[in-house]
Amino acid sequence: MKCQDIRDSFLGYFEERGHLVMPSAPLVLDDPTTLFTTAGMQPYIKAYRGEEAPPAPTVASIQKCARMGDLENVGRSAMHHTFFEMLGNFSFGDYLKEGAIKFAWEYVTEVLEMSREPLWITVFEDDDESEDIWHTQIGIPIDRIVRLGRGENWWPEARWEGPCGPCTEIHVDRGLEYGCDDPNCGPACSCNRFVELWNLVFQLYTEAEGGALSPLPAAGVDTGMGFERLAMLLQGKQYTTETDEMAQIIEATSAVAQEDWDVTVAYGDGPETDLALRVICDHVRGAAMLTADGVAPTNEGAGYVLRRFLRRAYRFGLKLGATGPFMHKLIPSVEQVMGQAYPELKERQAFSVEIVKAEEEQFAHTLALGLARLENLIDDLKKKSAAVIPGDEAFKLYDTFGLPREMTIEMADDAGLSVDEEGFEVALAAQRERSRGAITGLAMHEAASVAAELKPSEFTGYTETSSRATVTAIVVGDELVEELGEGQEGAIILGSTPFYAERGGQSGDMGTITDESTSFAVSNTQPLGEAVAHVGVVTRGTISVGQSVTASVDDERRDDIRRHHTATHLLHAALRQVLGQHVKQAGSLVSPDRLRFDFSHHQAISDEQLVEIEDQVNRWVLADLPVDIEEMEMDDAIAGGAMALFGEKYGEQVRTVQVAGVSFELCGGTHCSQTGAIGSIRVLSESSVAAGTRRLEAVAGMSSVHHNRLADETLATLAQAMNCPVEEIAERIVGQHDRIRQLEKDVVAARRMSASVSVPDLVADATEVGGTMLVASVVTDVDRDALKNLADEVVDALGSGVVLLGAAVDGKVALVAKVSEDLMGRGAHAGNLVKAAAERAGGGGGGAPGFAQAGGGHPDKLAEAIEVAAEALAEQLGG
Repeated sequence: MKCQDIRDSFLGYFEERGHLVMPSAPLVLDDPTTLFTTAGMQPYIKAYRGEEAPPAPTVASIQKCARMGDLENVGRSAMHHTFFEMLGNFSFGDYLKEGAIKFAWEYVTEVLEMSREPLWITVFEDDDESEDIWHTQIGIPIDRIVRLGRGENWWPEARWEGPCGPCTEIHVDRGLEYGCDDPNCGPACSCNRFVELWNLVFQLYTEAEGGALSPLPAAGVDTGMGFERLAMLLQGKQYTTETDEMAQIIEATSAVAQEDWDVTVAYGDGPETDLALRVICDHVRGAAMLTADGVAPTNEGAGYVLRRFLRRAYRFGLKLGATGPFMHKLIPSVEQVMGQAYPELKERQAFSVEIVKAEEEQFAHTLALGLARLENLIDDLKKKSAAVIPGDEAFKLYDTFGLPREMTIEMADDAGLSVDEEGFEVALAAQRERSRGAITGLAMHEAASVAAELKPSEFTGYTETSSRATVTAIVVGDELVEELGEGQEGAIILGSTPFYAERGGQSGDMGTITDESTSFAVSNTQPLGEAVAHVGVVTRGTISVGQSVTASVDDERRDDIRRHHTATHLLHAALRQVLGQHVKQAGSLVSPDRLRFDFSHHQAISDEQLVEIEDQVNRWVLADLPVDIEEMEMDDAIAGGAMALFGEKYGEQVRTVQVAGVSFELCGGTHCSQTGAIGSIRVLSESSVAAGTRRLEAVAGMSSVHHNRLADETLATLAQAMNCPVEEIAERIVGQHDRIRQLEKDVVAARRMSASVSVPDLVADATEVGGTMLVASVVTDVDRDALKNLADEVVDALGSGVVLLGAAVDGKVALVAKVSEDLMGRGAHAGNLVKAAAERAGGGGGGAPGFAQAGGGHPDKLAEAIEVAAEALAEQLGG
């Protein structure tokens, strides 16, 4: 039975029996507590809890799912996948054990016509009712029914405050040839002989952390059958990737290898080739599905997972002979085989191809640098008989070269080494600590030790900017003190305060804390546990614990912050409208004079798109739309469409900020009451923060006015200096730029003409090494750029050959190596060649197979360095 026939058969069977067929929920739910949809029942958790009505008493679906816990096993085991489909039928207070068991058995044995002989049953250890149904009503021999404990037949195994209960499973015995040597091998064995086919969970309880069970409002059924393993069993395959749909994706990979890499690759060529093809197949399916749901590569959350397995697949492609990005060319093959079941694959295909290609191209550059360093590191460690890559070195590969830790671990394992992961974590923690900023007059990480002793501060700043309050504590460094005198710095803790403490990207307030004889200037406001720390200095008198004071926020500064914060929400909405719904906030800064907004997107924003975004935001500002702020239950906010940030921790009660018809977000910051109060917004710049993450910087309100005025003044100054009208400045600058470029070219040409050695002379001195022409020479009176240009010209003149040139430049050795493209396949490697030469001259370096450069500290050994070329090249060519 073909894969699509299985899908149609399953849904048709349950639809005929009164089930409502529901479409798959998205892979990424709008839920900050989870990355992916991991089970068919996940969209219905609230229905099982009785918190919302189910779509129908009985439901059937095929749910898109993703899990990352098994990533290292993908391709290596017969059935592990990152993306998979889960067939499921669900009952909400309708049928229970008897109905679920009879449906499952009838579908498996009568509709799918699977033989009863290899089928085994497991039940929870004290579930007498299920065992009786299987034995007396279905007719399963009692010796084919196995009772197992919580680890196998209770879902979920780990305690959680959600639906749970005992389960019964159908297993398929694949035969002794798949098994182990244990004579007691059975469904609980971890070998490949017994395959779990269908899990029927009886959702009866919710479970407290201590293990106490409480009955659900209505008992239910939640079943899950892995689509890929079912197809594998029905089609008689050893691996799920050999089933008809995935086999076509593998064939598409082979076609790309033949057409683009000139490499013949076929499934069945050997274990390593098959492993690589299985990994690529799985990961391209996952990439297609995630991007079709709007996910783009980023450095956190679902985007990081996408980035991780795109990069992992790319590395396996290199093992097959890939010469450049290729995954984006396989995206259409996923749509061809799965598009009937998931129309979004076709609808979002152009987007998917574009962002996967962009990620591959970016990673190809990163990988070339990082892998070269890692390979050299592994070689050095092996020479020293070391078995572990130091944690700080692994971290440097991650932090400086962007090489994922998982890739370093995998490559180390391939070389018989391990990675000091504990040392990696230490280096990571040290870097984070270095990144933490100190606050004027008080390092808050020092003060954290007293946070537990402080009473919470009530924030009143949503409705007022000045109020009376009592000083409840004073913090200096990591100590609590009773008072501060004039000129002393510290942090004042108040019982209640209108001052907003820095969080969520919004800057902390500034202002004053005063009474008749005291004045404390607040330069920053920071959270300290549940208290609010007003950081600053006493400018008059003395301030003491227990003193009654007036806390006054700098109103003008607060208003500027409000404008920039509301502007940030409008920018977010405009970005999603113009670029696509995959855009998600990745960080922000809201200050009184500017805003910064980081977001997920795979490529630079065009000038036209920036204008469209800025225009749209200002149209919303001119419309003077109301900004509605409301406290509500977290679940209600999410259900109503509010956007939450992944990784942020929210309580049961949340604050929402809504601009009617434009934006709806969870946010604790301060905002304008109408969009018109923003005045205007001007985007200053757009840049890259990291692969897959972009940054916009903008100004609003009076900052926007000041920016425009400064721009006008600058243009007027330029116009005066260039003696032309403002509208002609750009043309004048372009003309001068072109003239400068031409002069630079003239200088380079003059330097080449003054070089003491000409290209024909160098070519005439070429020697033959292993059937390859080698030019190795010392050149005088050239700089590094001229040396590189000379190497290019010599290789062009040779047509096919290897060049190593050296020169003394500024008292040091400069070396350049170049290999023609046809010789790289024979083993010639410019990076290794120049490295060998540099070592003779007291230096180092390296690079790519086609071109590399290096340096050294001993110009007197330059000739000796050049002489190693013939021997090194002969070794590379196997001569």
